[in-house]
Amino acid sequence: MPGAATTSPLVVLTNVRAQARATGRELEFPILQTITVAGGRITEVRPFYWDSAAIAAACST
Repeated sequence: MPGAATTSPLVVLTNVRAQARATGRELEFPILQTITVAGGRITEVRPFYWDSAAIAAACST
């Protein structure tokens, strides 16, 4: 597959913008993920949140 990464784990930084279903609050936060690939397939994804307290607060009713 052209453009596919050849090392594992991969590290991906994403900026997420979401709205909590329970409260309707909007939040925006970065998330870092390590992605393990074996045999051309994703075998594991581990997310790391910068501010899990802010995410929990946005989801709390």
